[in-house]
Amino acid sequence: MIQRKQTLFLLVALILTVICMSTQVAALYNDSGSELARIYNLWLTDGQGNHSFLSAPLFVCLLTSSVLSVVTIFLYMKRKLQAALCMVNIILLVLWYIGLAVLPQQTGGNMVLCWPAVLPACAIVLSFMARKGILADEKLVRSLDRIR
Repeated sequence: MIQRKQTLFLLVALILTVICMSTQVAALYNDSGSELARIYNLWLTDGQGNHSFLSAPLFVCLLTSSVLSVVTIFLYMKRKLQAALCMVNIILLVLWYIGLAVLPQQTGGNMVLCWPAVLPACAIVLSFMARKGILADEKLVRSLDRIR
């Protein structure tokens, strides 16, 4: 299981999504440049320390993606399902970016991204690479079945 390169890709993607889930991803500023709120995946924190759960869908996307990565790692005997789950994982991470893009329109303000906002993009690339490896394994198994 761990010898396969796609397992390592999925494990690194899992680690990146967990890191992104637990850190600040952006900050909202008004037109004068003062900070309105800090955006975490689970909540927004304003200057007084009040929490608003407008960004909770971001957390749900990353949490689902993390659980899906773990499940996908352990489904190494079912390659077709594993490849499909990698695609679902990629879609969830793209939805995370869409949700992050919509968030400033709901709250009003200019958003400045922090470095953890790049981690889901890296996880998308790693999930794509894992899917490509899974499909290559499936093709190899089918060719060996054809020879017998």
